[in-house]
Amino acid sequence: MIEEIAGVKLERHYKLDAPRGVAGRNSDNTMIKEILDWEPNIPLREGMQETYAWISQQYWDRKAGKRTVS
Repeated sequence: MIEEIAGVKLERHYKLDAPRGVAGRNSDNTMIKEILDWEPNIPLREGMQETYAWISQQYWDRKAGKRTVS
């Protein structure tokens, strides 16, 4: 998804004999909803696009010598 948002295609090299770690993660927001009465209200792709745009702006601002979030 991020490759599509960023407009890039990354080359991958897998080391098949390396430890595998966690196969995947899932978010169960049940507790957040119960305790905080909050739940996500935008689609994942939209949130990822906004996050990518923010990170990209931070990167370019810092590269240009501008002050960024620390």
